[in-house]
Amino acid sequence: MGSLPHFSHKLLCRVSLALTLASFAIFPLVQISPRPVGASNPTFSATIANYAFHPQHLNVTTGTQVTWTNNDATQHSVTSTQANLTQGGGHLIDSGSLNSGQSFSYTFYKHGFYPYECSFHSYMTGWVNVTGPDVQPPSSPTGASAIEYTPYIIGGVIAGVGVILSLALLFRRRTQEAKST
Repeated sequence: MGSLPHFSHKLLCRVSLALTLASFAIFPLVQISPRPVGASNPTFSATIANYAFHPQHLNVTTGTQVTWTNNDATQHSVTSTQANLTQGGGHLIDSGSLNSGQSFSYTFYKHGFYPYECSFHSYMTGWVNVTGPDVQPPSSPTGASAIEYTPYIIGGVIAGVGVILSLALLFRRRTQEAKST
């Protein structure tokens, strides 16, 4: 380090040591708590037109979101049949009334056979056959990004404390050296 004063060499060594130690402290925290990655769930669009579901029969995999859009001038619905009643007595799939141009989406997290009909026109029927392993529904609302910042905050605090301690030791030593000269 030829032309640098003696205290600058020590400072450089201490800062390098502090940053190295801080990076070793941060690395395990980041590995323990990786950032979640948003999965890209497949989507499928279906229409309601001319008093029929198009397509009438769907084969999808678990995690697929199906969106039905009413293209008729009259009200329709997408309602599961008696075979798919929930434990509370309501329908598993129930869009309610869909006016012309309105859409309804449902994501299939469990494999199985899901027959449905229009509650206004019982002759309008269809089904969704879902294959693949069951998937866990997301715990946060769709589109929300849940990134855990705690490991990064802890790492930043550790690095900051290391730098502050290094600077405090440097200034203390410089003060002692100045007094002794």
